[in-house]
Order: sequence, then C-alpha cells, then structure tokens
Amino acid sequence: MKITLNLSAPASLRDRWALAWGVPTALAGLLIAVVLGRASLQEYREYRGMQQQVFEVQMRAADLRNQEAAIRKKLEDPAYRDLLRQARFVNSLIDQRELSLSELSARVAGLLPAEAQLTALGLTSPKRPGDVYMVKMGITARGEDAIQTFIDDLEDAPDFKDVSILNQGFQEEAAQGEQVNIICTARYLPGAEKAFEEASRAAEAGSEKPKVAREKPRAKGQKKKDKTAAAKVGSAK
Repeated sequence: MKITLNLSAPASLRDRWALAWGVPTALAGLLIAVVLGRASLQEYREYRGMQQQVFEVQMRAADLRNQEAAIRKKLEDPAYRDLLRQARFVNSLIDQRELSLSELSARVAGLLPAEAQLTALGLTSPKRPGDVYMVKMGITARGEDAIQTFIDDLEDAPDFKDVSILNQGFQEEAAQGEQVNIICTARYLPGAEKAFEEASRAAEAGSEKPKVAREKPRAKGQKKKDKTAAAKVGSAK
C-alpha cells in the first residue's frame, strides 16, 4: 500500500484569484504594448517624413539664396547694369506707346478745323517689332481750304508722320455747297506729343537760366555805381 502525503500549505482564495487572472492580465498587457509600439513606430515615421520635408525646404531656400546672390553679383557688373538700363528704357517706351482708340479719336478731332468733320477712323497695329501704328482717316469738309488746313496741321503734329492722301472726291449739295471728301493715312507715334512738349519746356527752362545769370552781373555793377556815386557826393560835401 502506497501513501502520499501533501505537506504544502493550502492555497488561499487570493492566490487562486491571482492565478486565475494572471494569464489574461499578461495577455492584455502584451496587447497594449504591441498597440503602443505600433503607434510609436507610426509617429516616428511621420516625424522622419516631416523632418525630410523640412530639410528639402531648407535646401531649396539655400539654393534660392545662392541664385539671388549670383544674380545680384551679375547685376553689379557694369555690362549687366547697361543691359538693365536699356531694358528699363525699352519698357518705358512700350508704356509710352500704349494706345487707346478713344485718345486717338480725340487727338484727330483736335486737329480738325470747324468746317471739317471725321467720318471714318481705322487703326492698324504693328505686326512685327519695330513697326508703327498706321491710321486711316476719312474727312469731310466744306471747301478745300479746310482740308488743306487739316493736312498741314497733321503734318506739323509730332505724333503723325508720312501723311498720304489715298482718295479725294467732290460732292455738290444745294444747302451746304461743295463738299470735299478725302481718305488719308499716316504713321502714328503714341507719346510723341508729350515728349515734344516736355522737350520744349526743358528748352525754355534752359534758355531762361542764362538770362538770370546775365542779370546778376548787372546788379553787381549797379551796386558799384551806387557806391561810387555815394563817394562822390560825400567828397563834394
């Protein structure tokens, strides 16, 4: 006969509960650790991606600064300065040559005498660099004198060049007498009138300066004469 003796202390209720919940708790902790590890790994990857983007932006900014420094260095070269000055001059000429059809109509109407009127106006824009605007006008007037006056004023205007008459006709009307109709063309230079006026004002201002300079010596000479006259009067006394 075999007899087995168990000399260990009997497990308490708390030990039994700990043993029962120990394995599920360990599994739950392991699951939470896996979830936190995956979240941390995802955040780390996003951080690395953002760091790479920031690095690319910094490199791009450095390249732009280097390009700006190179451009500034080129612009400081006298040859590039002349090129920049020429480009600005060309841009200013382009701005001056901007054309408005209403301004052109008002300009032509300002050259017409009271006996003439504008019946047609056409404008041809430049097709190639270096070309100019071509204006085609139809004029009706009472008598040839008004037509001749308009042609003379048009030729004298600084913004119209190469005036040419394409067609001329006469029409008899009982009420108004003889009507003269012409069609003429001219090259139009926008801004030429303003440039001519500015040049005229500059020339007038330049011509006034020598007059002022000549008047100053006269004033000094007059003062000397006055002092001499005063000295003579004192000696006479």
